[in-house]
Amino acid sequence: MDMKRAIKGTDNKVRDSIIKKLYEVKVAVVSIIMDNYDSRLVVTDRNSKTNPQDPKYRDEFQERLIDFEYIDESSAKISFHLPTMDTFDFRGSTMKVIEQILEGTAGVYVEVNEEDYEKMFGKRIISRDPLDTSVIKKERVYLMRYNNVLRTSERRTFGRNNYLTKYPFSNTPPIPVLDSADIYVKNNMNKWMDDAVGDAVKKVKRGM
Repeated sequence: MDMKRAIKGTDNKVRDSIIKKLYEVKVAVVSIIMDNYDSRLVVTDRNSKTNPQDPKYRDEFQERLIDFEYIDESSAKISFHLPTMDTFDFRGSTMKVIEQILEGTAGVYVEVNEEDYEKMFGKRIISRDPLDTSVIKKERVYLMRYNNVLRTSERRTFGRNNYLTKYPFSNTPPIPVLDSADIYVKNNMNKWMDDAVGDAVKKVKRGM
């Protein structure tokens, strides 16, 4: 969102006050999104390899959230941007797990590692990409729809159903974690800007 207030080059105190306020907003936004992340992305199955609370996923997500470019102060009009699924940096192997969760998954899936796949089908898995390539090969998992073919192979190979770990976010719609601060920002931005300008005016009057 663009700040509606035009800031001339001589209005340095106003500009500085607004930018300072926006950095405070950024800290609040990160906190809101991470609180939402922790409350909504919960996995109870200890066998799952896609637990978003695993530090390697959570810490990376938080770091990228902090590094996101919220404030554009490169021109006279200062802009504040919130991360979205299109603008957040999901590049790299670890963030693929989180991106998959946030995008939602229709249908029931299981996590299949390479060793179990080879046991079930007698060949290497080459037609799919693992969710996380940063882990050692034997721990790489693939999401596979839990259909009759897979269920039959599972029972034939391991002697029972439910040997494979169910993907904990199966049949889950998109989870709007990144959108959780939108209303907070929209409802308060005008007041924040008025307060920032007011603070700058007071400083000018006091000769600061």
